[in-house]
Amino acid sequence: MPSAAGDAPTNAAQIEYWNDHAGPNWVSFNAQLDGQIGAIGKIAMDRAALKAGQGVLDIGCGCGDSTLELARRVGPEGSVRGIDISAPMLALAERRAALEPALRLEFKRLDAQTADFPAGAFAHAFSRFGVMFFDDPVAAFANLRKALKADGRLTFICWRRLEENPWMAIPLGVASDFVAPPEAMPPGAPGPFALADGDRTKQILDAAGYRDIALEALDEPLYLSGPGTAAAAAAHATRMGPVARVLAESDEDTSRRVEAALTETLAPYHDGTGVRMDSACWIVSAQALKQHPE
Repeated sequence: MPSAAGDAPTNAAQIEYWNDHAGPNWVSFNAQLDGQIGAIGKIAMDRAALKAGQGVLDIGCGCGDSTLELARRVGPEGSVRGIDISAPMLALAERRAALEPALRLEFKRLDAQTADFPAGAFAHAFSRFGVMFFDDPVAAFANLRKALKADGRLTFICWRRLEENPWMAIPLGVASDFVAPPEAMPPGAPGPFALADGDRTKQILDAAGYRDIALEALDEPLYLSGPGTAAAAAAHATRMGPVARVLAESDEDTSRRVEAALTETLAPYHDGTGVRMDSACWIVSAQALKQHPE
């Protein structure tokens, strides 16, 4: 779930990707994806220690699952604004919010890197895997800091290295037996692992005007594609995510063979509810400086 948006010139590749391809796919598989990352997202929310009545900015809100949960936590006295680049995902978020009219929340298609946020509008900024896609992360986090009240707080969860996340690495390894592996991305490039280097993430936030920066390593199993069968998880993996990108230029026969091999590989990880595999994340927290030289 990315956090940049709109028609600003920055983050252009991510804007195109999340509106024309990934966004529609995410909408199609939204239930599975919420089942996959919802629980670890709630752990990050627990660390945020939100208070009733607070105003919260949800960065890279996607289809609204995190925004709805944040709104429940701050209650009717509080409010939440969810922002994202993806028009298809935000459309689903609006439909979901309409089912809970008592919650105070809104959605905006905005670029977290360049949006003109009202100064000091939010007590807390939160993101569930939505801040790894910035072209200029220092500029983006500095812009988000301006939206926070004096000494407002930032909390987000992001992935650590691919090698520490077998739920992604193992399916990619299976796919690589059939097709060429993806070209390695430069360290820190926009994408799922942009903030995997903890030291670099601290440097980014320090440069963007935050203090009391803390990274907590969260090693928590997740259900690949949410609860369901190994075959369903394999089918999902071949249609969205890292394996799907590797298979993008492959024919249907190759995709079917990868899916069959994935089903066999994932079956031993099924615990009776779903394919349960280890994941590795950072829960990052920081406090905005009251004043910071721009």
